[in-house]
Amino acid sequence: MALKILSLLSLLTFCHAGVLPFFDSRIVNGEDAKLGEIPYQVSLQNKGSSSHFCGGSILNDNYVITAAHCVQGKSGSSIQVVAATINLSVPQSQHDVAKIIVHPRYNSADSWINDIALLKVKTPFKKSVYVGHVPLPPKGHAVKANDIAIVSGWGRLWQGGPTTTKLQRVNIVIADQDYCKYKYNNMGLNVYPTQVCAYDPSIQKGSCHGDSGGPLTVGGKLVGLVSWANGCASTTYPTVYTRVVSYLDWIADNAI
Repeated sequence: MALKILSLLSLLTFCHAGVLPFFDSRIVNGEDAKLGEIPYQVSLQNKGSSSHFCGGSILNDNYVITAAHCVQGKSGSSIQVVAATINLSVPQSQHDVAKIIVHPRYNSADSWINDIALLKVKTPFKKSVYVGHVPLPPKGHAVKANDIAIVSGWGRLWQGGPTTTKLQRVNIVIADQDYCKYKYNNMGLNVYPTQVCAYDPSIQKGSCHGDSGGPLTVGGKLVGLVSWANGCASTTYPTVYTRVVSYLDWIADNAI
């Protein structure tokens, strides 16, 4: 989600939640999540307007994990984290942000590499049936092409479509890494080993505008963060996610 070689017209067709006005994401062809089904899912909102702009996951009592492009250039005082709800019209747990930690090597000009960030909240999350920590993968964990994955969020229901207040979730599959690299290399973009791709090759399903930073899980473990894509839920261009297992040491060093 290289950029400088694309024309403005090409950029306007490219979908990436939150970095630029035409970059955004939300769940396409998903279903309403059940209360407590994804207890780590949070909404990142602009404080004051309560407008949702990205997703994230509760990492531990004090930290949320999300995409760097969601929060780069923002101040903690401008953001609130909403947890413990599947309906944004009925927020249950609002948390102010004390600190934003963006990966020091995040680079939006180089295929959004290292697109990962942490938010420290001022008041800890309290675990309940509706609030939980997202399980991280163990070191060395690898996903395979066609593994079933789940992505969730409050993004748009289709490209250019309406937003929703109800948390959506959908099953997709991990894409073949070589295929994903090939598709984006043809656009002048890179897909790195620290990124993982997922989509549905048969029907438009997946993330869209507003889902960025949200969780991609396989077997209940957080394997990816919604980062960038060509369009929303394309059947030919997989969405690219930050590969969480590549950042376990960085997470451990900073989410303390």
